[in-house]
Amino acid sequence: MKKVIWIAVLVISVTTILGIPSLMAEVEEWDPADWDEDKLASFDLGLIDEDDHIEISEDELVIDKSKAIEVEDDNTMSTQSYYSVDGDRMYFTDMLTNDDPDDWWFFTLDEERSFLFELESNQTDYYIQLYLVDWDTGNAYETSVGSTPNRLYAGDHIPEGDWALRVYSNDQLGDAYTIKMNAANPAGAVGLVSRSASLLYAALSYDNGDIYFNGDYIANFSGDNSHLDWERRYHFSWDGNYNQRTHTVSSVKIRNISSPVSYQSQYASSSNALLIYLDIGTLFMHHESYFRSGPPTQYESSFVDTIGLITPRRLDQDDFEHWGDHILVYDTENNETIDFFSVLNYYYASGVERTPTINFLQ
Repeated sequence: MKKVIWIAVLVISVTTILGIPSLMAEVEEWDPADWDEDKLASFDLGLIDEDDHIEISEDELVIDKSKAIEVEDDNTMSTQSYYSVDGDRMYFTDMLTNDDPDDWWFFTLDEERSFLFELESNQTDYYIQLYLVDWDTGNAYETSVGSTPNRLYAGDHIPEGDWALRVYSNDQLGDAYTIKMNAANPAGAVGLVSRSASLLYAALSYDNGDIYFNGDYIANFSGDNSHLDWERRYHFSWDGNYNQRTHTVSSVKIRNISSPVSYQSQYASSSNALLIYLDIGTLFMHHESYFRSGPPTQYESSFVDTIGLITPRRLDQDDFEHWGDHILVYDTENNETIDFFSVLNYYYASGVERTPTINFLQ
């Protein structure tokens, strides 16, 4: 019997809390030497390590019509299970047994995409193979794309059409497996930027520097990222007096992007956010001023940031070597930057606001 399964987003609540020291409430009263950079540990959530580099395959996807397997939309054979997956991502767990040694996972793409999949299992005899499905003839044709367990396949293209991932064993049965797939991003990817453990989320890069996350454009590694600009402005006035503080981040240069997280701080929150690791050359400005109508009239203004440097200025090597990561938080649901997690953010550096809480999205 054909089983229809709807993809659901799974969330693993693995809360990460960074230990930023609770400093004096006024920037002028704390010594930058008190900042412990080790406490500002990187949010390495799904980042691809250099030792774990994944190459995107540009090999042609070959369809061998001499290797056809007859399939039926309403198959009832006891030796096979058919699953129709709605969408371009999947993450499911099943088992091959003597009564059910062959599983087929069907999906449809309405345009050419980049393609990631992985079969996770302790059983090394298991295998996952991609097939092109022709429902008019009732045949599934084997392709040149397949993999043993626990190896991520990343391809720069899979054409539009009806497809199936077949999971079977070359010998032993009885072990569980997890099938993971993501075909949500445009075709032509050249790099894997980040991914969740389930592959329900993946960020890919392209020749022109573009970065896409599950089909949505996020940013460019080398181009204009003005849509990522961030500003936080505080202004409090009374009886002709005022206090104000402004932070801005612009001309964003990107070093890396995390896999998705839920983000909760006193200032901002998101159920689906990306952490954008800034790079050298990003422009930062911090300004604070106050006015008292008097008498006597008083006014002070400062562009000095939390580590004692005059802004506006561009981040340099020292900012990263001595002060750790500087991170923009990008809300993927509203397509906007919502926070700036950094020693340069007065509210975190001073301890006025608590360290954000991060939950990994599965």
